[in-house]
Amino acid sequence: MTATPLIRRTLTVPATDPQSISVLKHPEHIDEFLLYRLHNLARLATQGVGLMFRRELGISRRDWRILAFVGKYPDASLTQLAESAALDMVVASRCVANMVNKGLIAKTRLPENKRVTVLALTEAGRIAYEQARVSGQRYNTEFAACLSDEEAVLLDGLLKRMEQQAAQLTQREIARSGPMPLLSEDVE
Repeated sequence: MTATPLIRRTLTVPATDPQSISVLKHPEHIDEFLLYRLHNLARLATQGVGLMFRRELGISRRDWRILAFVGKYPDASLTQLAESAALDMVVASRCVANMVNKGLIAKTRLPENKRVTVLALTEAGRIAYEQARVSGQRYNTEFAACLSDEEAVLLDGLLKRMEQQAAQLTQREIARSGPMPLLSEDVE
């Protein structure tokens, strides 16, 4: 069952408005929290691109992610793929098995170490990867079209800075708490 996302409000106040800045840095309600807004943006955008991948190519977003990482890192092990694609090992294993059955990925044991299996795209996998890459680029271009060139450059810089901040805060929380087992809601 797929829920249609509810868009609660559209920000119409210019970003330089002091009240807008205040709400972003000092939210009162959950729908004003930066992480909540980013999560909703990502959920809405990935729902759209996921629908496009299913309709045009018959693959899921997760299939696309697996194809993209196997295409970028051929001969990676399942463990390396799961780490690179930020997927739980069980989820990655299930997805790869499904894609092997579809003929999109080939598994090969290394001659020098028979315990290690590496992954590569098959010819059908390369075709699907290329089609998905082109479709994904098109969707990304359409998604970013609401930004001017200057805004796109600014957003790119802001996202990089926020990714660094998030990594630092996460490392701080790990140091304070120690590594915690993931909850089922944390596993993709």
